[in-house]
Amino acid sequence: MSTVQIELMERIHNIEQFVINLHNIYAFVCQISFFILCEYLLVNDDLPDKKANKYVVVALSTILFYSVVGYFAARMRDIYQRNPTHITTTITPSLTNYVKWLCKIVLEWAKAVVVVLCLREHGLQYNPRLIYSLITFIYYLCTERICVEAFSQFIEAMDIGKLENLEHLYVPLFMNLLAIAMGFTIGVYNLYVNYSNFIPLSLYFMVYLRTKDVYYNYWQLLLFEIEAYSNFHVATRKEIDDRDDICAVCLNRMSNARITPCNHLFHPYCLKQCLRTSLYCPLCKQYLIEVLQRRVK
Repeated sequence: MSTVQIELMERIHNIEQFVINLHNIYAFVCQISFFILCEYLLVNDDLPDKKANKYVVVALSTILFYSVVGYFAARMRDIYQRNPTHITTTITPSLTNYVKWLCKIVLEWAKAVVVVLCLREHGLQYNPRLIYSLITFIYYLCTERICVEAFSQFIEAMDIGKLENLEHLYVPLFMNLLAIAMGFTIGVYNLYVNYSNFIPLSLYFMVYLRTKDVYYNYWQLLLFEIEAYSNFHVATRKEIDDRDDICAVCLNRMSNARITPCNHLFHPYCLKQCLRTSLYCPLCKQYLIEVLQRRVK
């Protein structure tokens, strides 16, 4: 491959990464493409004909309604995060706090219902098939950033030990793979039923670019973090008892811990949160990569 071709490929790659990093715009393009192809597949008419505008209207209406749900789901998440009852404290939350919190959540969902009803009253007719709603809503959840983040936080709260506090990578990786599989299935089947120039373009965004997104922004980073995290071996019960110390990040006592190369103990979750933003030890501020390199030598 010549130098010119290599430079051209690098430029194309950089442009594609730029498009992928425009998260909201990129997600919108994928969603509108998927929704149009899904409606076309269920109706089974010719895509380039006069009904093409109808598919676009249905797709845009679908995104509008899902965006309303997504917005209020984000508001509900913010209420949950600000609520002190979900944080472990020495003070037991009162029943009044729980009731206030639940009322806020119910109120937000009531607002969402009111907005949807108002849209319908003002002439926006949206009566999708059940199978269409099910497929498109799953795809929306897998491609909408706020939904992916919410699922990651939910799985993180479950504290699954095998994930080793890498939920922020495992969950988006799985959801993006599901979106790729759904986009590939819908796109290829539409190609088989009735070819249109719109379908390969949709596959480029839904499958090719999303595959690059998964590989460069999740898979490689996941492998790197697994390799880096494996250097912090799990502290034994004896090591924790001998130190008789607290985690320097959250200031709570430790029943399980990881040991850094500079010989400091932290909760696995606390250490992982610190490593997301810095590769320096949270306690002694040594650069952990340099410590590991000296140990290898």
